[in-house]
Amino acid sequence: MASFNEMMQKYVDADYETLVAIAKDSIVELLPTCKKVDTEHEGMFMLTSIVLSAIGADGVLTAKEKQFLRDVLGLSDEQISTFIKMYSSKMVDLVDKFADDLSQDIKIQTISLVLSVASVDEKISREETAFIRKLLD
Repeated sequence: MASFNEMMQKYVDADYETLVAIAKDSIVELLPTCKKVDTEHEGMFMLTSIVLSAIGADGVLTAKEKQFLRDVLGLSDEQISTFIKMYSSKMVDLVDKFADDLSQDIKIQTISLVLSVASVDEKISREETAFIRKLLD
């Protein structure tokens, strides 16, 4: 239990630039696997589902999370609005099933991306914690 909390705290304590770098690295590592399960969309729907599930876990899109989307995904404000409207609660289940079928390395990258998104506003909510725990199981 302590190691889970310590891992989350390391992300919360990381500075913004570090979280952006971690998220970008995780995306690079995840994209080939996302493409394998989402051939129709070149992996982008699966990747979008991961990011949106992390943002939507607590039901709040903060200004820092918006900036994070700009910096990590290169989205404009208009694209962010469109991106957020794509969110569906079904994505959470899709991401959980995706994580269940992953190798340990790719699962770690998925959790790393989710933790980066969840930590950008310098706290991880109870709902975000529950989502991360679900991915770990």
